[in-house]
Amino acid sequence: MTRTRRLAVRISSGVVRWASPGCKEWAEGLEREAAVIESDWAALGWAIGSTRILLDRRPALLTSLDDVPKLLQRLVEQSRSGANMWLMILYGPLFLWKFFEARGPFAHTGYAIVVLASIIAGTFLLLERHRLKEPWKDDIYDDLIACTNFYKTQLRHRDRLWIPSVSYFCFCFGLFMSDHDVILLVLFCGLFFLFIPPLMQQRRQNNLRRIEEIDALLAEQDGVNGL
Repeated sequence: MTRTRRLAVRISSGVVRWASPGCKEWAEGLEREAAVIESDWAALGWAIGSTRILLDRRPALLTSLDDVPKLLQRLVEQSRSGANMWLMILYGPLFLWKFFEARGPFAHTGYAIVVLASIIAGTFLLLERHRLKEPWKDDIYDDLIACTNFYKTQLRHRDRLWIPSVSYFCFCFGLFMSDHDVILLVLFCGLFFLFIPPLMQQRRQNNLRRIEEIDALLAEQDGVNGL
């Protein structure tokens, strides 16, 4: 086996290894295609082209409604915890104190933005915890259909995750602005707008895809019950 062919095999196997659960079969299919290509350079080009799969982060295909309670519990726990937002919220009072001691318009504006981001994050987290308080205590997990419908509702609510993303952006923007670090400010804004919108769009597509899978399973179950 030539070095070119070994490199192609290594890239293809790496794509299969690091592909998201929902793209494993796709990656494996492309790996098999690369293995039957006669030209080593063509196989290498095919393997390099298959790396685009790594950008598609899909969850595993939902094949049974019995898996919904576990998925719902995980989603609710993530929504209620807000572990990544607590630090930003706790920093709010500290930067409010710094706001009154700051000198210069840039520092005042920067600290004000940080405090605003902390308030938005805290409000969002409290509303999420209140919204999920009753379903968390109810026996919703014991009723598969009710659990499935509630899971679909939560997936639709996930579109509101742009709110904490905006909070993170404002928090970091305010920090860099208050320190007058223009280079880091420009770099952060560029990276944020380069990566965050595609990630949010990917998550939205995954949620819509999951809802379609649930609807298909519900329709299949209704068809079986109707026979």
